[in-house]
Amino acid sequence: MDTRKGTALALLASAQWGATGIWMALLRDLPTATTLVFRFLTATLLLTIVLAALRGFRRPNRSALEGGVLLAAYYVLATVGFYLSDVVTVSLLVATSPFFVMLLRLLRREGLTGRELLGGLLAFGGVATVLLLGAAPAAGESHLTGDLCGLGAALVMALYSRAGDRLRGQGWNVVWIACALGLLVSAPFADPGAAVPDARQWGLFLGLAAFSTLAPGYLYPLACQHINATSATVVRLSTPFFTALFAFLILGEALGMQHLLGAPLLLLGVYLTLPRSPSARA
Repeated sequence: MDTRKGTALALLASAQWGATGIWMALLRDLPTATTLVFRFLTATLLLTIVLAALRGFRRPNRSALEGGVLLAAYYVLATVGFYLSDVVTVSLLVATSPFFVMLLRLLRREGLTGRELLGGLLAFGGVATVLLLGAAPAAGESHLTGDLCGLGAALVMALYSRAGDRLRGQGWNVVWIACALGLLVSAPFADPGAAVPDARQWGLFLGLAAFSTLAPGYLYPLACQHINATSATVVRLSTPFFTALFAFLILGEALGMQHLLGAPLLLLGVYLTLPRSPSARA
């Protein structure tokens, strides 16, 4: 295994996912449903062109269809979350997906270690800190819906991650199905009278589709070929830090005290809940 190459690819994927909230912030002048429609439309068309040129279409199996549904739900929830709340908070909440994996294991009566239980408590404390100590929104505004969407996205990603090897060889099928299904679901909610994206917004949608939707979907599985899935997931915990960096550099948003206090607890807790390899347990 080429550990350096795998880690570099996983970090690049994390940075690209971390930029998602920035694209959303730059597109907030469009209605939420319009943003969803054009995100999925751009990604679907772009991926269709690429797969057609490379003759990369493969017949999807049942697992690919199920994975596409979950991934579409994740995209919708994450997009709405970034749209309705601040990008750093939502990125932190989405990063709790390994914590939800642990809860799913409890529901299935699978064994948990003391390390995992401690991690769950720390992650919960981090989430509570971010939500409870957050700055009060302006009059007439609420971030609660956006924060709940972020947690919902984390739960859906946990369900998606449990699909595991069933999706092997179906990666592009899953992404295409997710984008096409997301377009189909969001289109009825878009206002036909809403403004059509201008040239600048089309550029943002193209960047969102290529840089933060399709590219990391390809790079992350590639990273897992060079480092094990657990190590790649640990690297993905860097996503909120990339989000914070981009928010500072592009949007001029500084980290709040709730992020500085809650993020270390949350990320340490999530790390502790990650499954350990057999060699690591020995």
